[in-house]
Parts: sequence; C-alpha cells; structure tokens
Amino acid sequence: MSGCNVANHGSFTSKTYQTPAQQERLVNLGPVVGESCQTQFLYLVPIDESVSTLAAINQAKQKIEGTVILADMIIDDTLSIQFGYSEQCISVHAIAYGSPVND
Repeated sequence: MSGCNVANHGSFTSKTYQTPAQQERLVNLGPVVGESCQTQFLYLVPIDESVSTLAAINQAKQKIEGTVILADMIIDDTLSIQFGYSEQCISVHAIAYGSPVND
C-alpha cells in the first residue's frame, strides 16, 4: 500500500470570456495567499486530502471579501520531509481585484 501524489499545475483559467454585462470596474484589493497541503505518514500513507492547485486558488480568492479575479499569480509547491512523515504544499500568491465592500 502506498500513497501517490502528482501535482502538475498546468494552466489554470477559470474564466476566459466576459460578456459586456459581466464587465465591471475592478480595484486592487491587495495581496492574497492560498495554500493546499497533504501530510503523508511514514512517507507513504496520505492523511489529508490530496494537494490541489484549484483549492489553493479558491482559498486565495476567499481571503478578501469582494474578490472577483486574481492577477499576477505565482504558484509554488514545496515538499518538506521530516522524521516519519512528509508534507507537500501548493501555495498561491496573487493580487486580488474586485469590488470594494462598503461597511
């Protein structure tokens, strides 16, 4: 029994076309970070959900209320090997753009 994990980021485009009705003026809301991690016990047995680039992107989008899109995105993955376990993470760093939320 072994755990397998493949994290190929590929290309991520959640929306490629906006109709004129969907276009709106967006403002820079600030930097955001999202992360998806999985721990493997004894380097083979996965404990958590598999790492997911899409989950990391969605987590970053949820950091600031009103976020519509992410720009200047950097996707990175790390593998940390410790005694008895390893942890793989995918991190997304981006700038959030959207409609400002008025309090």
